[in-house]
Amino acid sequence: MPPALGRSLPARIATMLLWLLLMAPALAQSTAESTAPVPAAEAAAATLDTADDELLALRERLDETSDTAGFVQLRDAAVALDVRVQDAVRTLEAELAGVQGRLDELGPVPEDAAGEDAGIRARRAELAARVSVLDGAVKRGRLLGIDIRDVREAITSTQSRQLGEQLSQRHGSPLTPRLWHAVATDFPSDRQRVEAFLGLLERSVRDGIARFGVPVAIGVVLLAGVLAWPVRRLLRRAGRRFALRHTPGDSRLRRTALAGWLVVSSLLCIGVAAWLLSHLLRWGDPPVAVMDQLANALVAAAVYGALVASLGNSLLMRAAPEWRLPPLSEDLVGGLRPYPWLAGGLVFVDRLVEGVMVAINPHAALAATVTGAVALSYALLAISVRRRQLPLGGGTDTVAVAAWVRVLLTLVRLAVLALVVALALGYFQLALLIGREVVWVGVVAMGLYLAWVGIDDLCGLMFGDDGRVATATARATGIRPHRLRQAGLIVAAIGRVLLVLIAIALVLAPLGTSFSGWRELVAVAATGLRIGEVVISPSGVLRAVLIFGGGWMAVQALHGWLVERYLPATDLDAASRNSVATVARYFGITVVLALGLAALGIGIQQIGLVVGALSVGIGFGLQAITQNFISGLILLAERPVKIGDWVRVGDFEGDVQRISVRATEIRVADRSTVIVPNSELITKPLRNMTLANPLGRVLLQFPVPLDTDVDRLRDILLETFAAHPAVLDDPAPSQTLDGIAATGISVTAVGFTDSPRSAGGVRSELLFTLLRRLREEGIRLAPMAQSIRVLRDEAGLFVQDDPAAEDGA
Repeated sequence: MPPALGRSLPARIATMLLWLLLMAPALAQSTAESTAPVPAAEAAAATLDTADDELLALRERLDETSDTAGFVQLRDAAVALDVRVQDAVRTLEAELAGVQGRLDELGPVPEDAAGEDAGIRARRAELAARVSVLDGAVKRGRLLGIDIRDVREAITSTQSRQLGEQLSQRHGSPLTPRLWHAVATDFPSDRQRVEAFLGLLERSVRDGIARFGVPVAIGVVLLAGVLAWPVRRLLRRAGRRFALRHTPGDSRLRRTALAGWLVVSSLLCIGVAAWLLSHLLRWGDPPVAVMDQLANALVAAAVYGALVASLGNSLLMRAAPEWRLPPLSEDLVGGLRPYPWLAGGLVFVDRLVEGVMVAINPHAALAATVTGAVALSYALLAISVRRRQLPLGGGTDTVAVAAWVRVLLTLVRLAVLALVVALALGYFQLALLIGREVVWVGVVAMGLYLAWVGIDDLCGLMFGDDGRVATATARATGIRPHRLRQAGLIVAAIGRVLLVLIAIALVLAPLGTSFSGWRELVAVAATGLRIGEVVISPSGVLRAVLIFGGGWMAVQALHGWLVERYLPATDLDAASRNSVATVARYFGITVVLALGLAALGIGIQQIGLVVGALSVGIGFGLQAITQNFISGLILLAERPVKIGDWVRVGDFEGDVQRISVRATEIRVADRSTVIVPNSELITKPLRNMTLANPLGRVLLQFPVPLDTDVDRLRDILLETFAAHPAVLDDPAPSQTLDGIAATGISVTAVGFTDSPRSAGGVRSELLFTLLRRLREEGIRLAPMAQSIRVLRDEAGLFVQDDPAAEDGA
């Protein structure tokens, strides 16, 4: 590169960046104009226009649907359409209310319409026309919603009727010759159909090999086999190594994570392998719709079978008992070991046979026979498990089973009995449905157990004492660990409730139910709960939670910054810094509460109404709390008492440790803490010994006999005070005579220390020294005056003096 060009390159880049910066507003405006969104009202009206066509298509599909999956799809589509229409109606209603409000602001048409401004008159006409259009659209949407609900009811009734007809269809008992005679009669025709199917299958595979070559076909088969066996085992080992390295060793989370990984990896490997093999059926030239349906059935059957087998094996863990999640004994695991594979294989064969029967389309007798054979296989599998006499009671070789598991096992036994009876009577579809439902209930139960334990382990990891997330959250927010544990328990409980609801919906899914009802409930909940004029919506709750959580963290961070960084750098004393930090903290909390309530949709007016409604309760039940709160604000503002002051309240004397908006904490001499309501400090006498002149007063009082040399006694007292280093020279110690009586002379000596906190210790040391000096000087202390009364009863016996009785007399 030439030097001149090298020197000009930075200048060119700077010029280009400057040009882009100057042109950014224009480019943004042009982009916004080119991608301007369609107004919400027009989009809602367009939704209503397309909803008519979709509703007509649903009615046409209803006449052509005959299977459960088709009815489920129709109902889901109807619910989705209903949700969109209701959203459009709400949008139009909001737009209508806004336009009607602007029209009302213009007021009614004046009597002298000619004198009105032409612009206002035109605006009123425009708004009135808009109101008419929107009102018609809203009414149209409401009628459309009624039509959609009618179609949904028709779908449900048609599905129920056809399902009842299908399950009640009887083909004859297999114990009678009528069924087998029908099978023999239709055998020539069924054989031709089977041969035609096999020929079509052979042609599809042959065409695929001809198009892509034998190596490609062999490679697909080998790749599928590698995925289904070696790769799956490698992923299993990799998951175990990952769990060993990255999960806590002393928690159950390691075993839960491995069990979940085994299920996911098995589904992934076997599903991809089945998808690869299904291409051998899709390679026909031209493609055949029947083979495509069979290929889809093959993939679905493989995935379902893999789910059954992997769930069972992940919970049993026969080869690695230390990784086993449920508390199962070795005898029980050994007895159950083959059944996950048997159940998974039976499910795979069942779904694949169903796809083959759809492709062959045999006569009713042969189809019923095949259906009965599959149902009988389910019954034999369940009976085989039952004949194992699996230990489910107490003892060393048994496993403790929850009550709901026992109920489930009892229902399974009854279902197997009903399956056998239905087979014997010739109700093959009913028997097949019962057999499939038994296996499906087991699959849902195993998945529910795994998810149940997983939620508990995840909450323990996130909210437990040893979790990194919990530790970081506690440091950032100042929340105590036990509060986080409580939050984890609440989250786990909510998750488990959702799991139970999902499990119930999944168990009922083979009967034609789906999650469309949940979608409708979610859509209704999304509109919000109206309480008076307040509408609380999930989005508002989410915003409020984010504001409360983020605001709390911000307030805690600001309070920590004030206490640890900013306020220590100022000239304020400790008490002033505490007042500023406390007021700032509560001010921040108040702002966060206001913002959170505003996000919920609760404004100042609603808060005023709530406060007005609670005024009576505040006046009576919450009067003390309100009084303490206001007293706390007064203490923080006027500061008659500060942190570090030595105060006396009632019988308690100590050091002020903390002042909050409700109470004040005082540390007394025995190192205990007295919590005094703030109203006590405002409304009652308070002695603050460090407010104006923080000196400690040492008071010594004692009596001496009348013949004591008081001058020498005064010198001893003053010398004792002067000898102690803690006694101040200014103000100087003093000694006075309080009085002279027949029993002696009352002497009082006073000294001062630099702090009231040291007065007690100094007084004790002075007393020790004074007693020693008095003993050396031969000065005795006068005895205390006592009053002794001797009482006699009428018999002349001594009795105890009862002041209470005397007072009463």
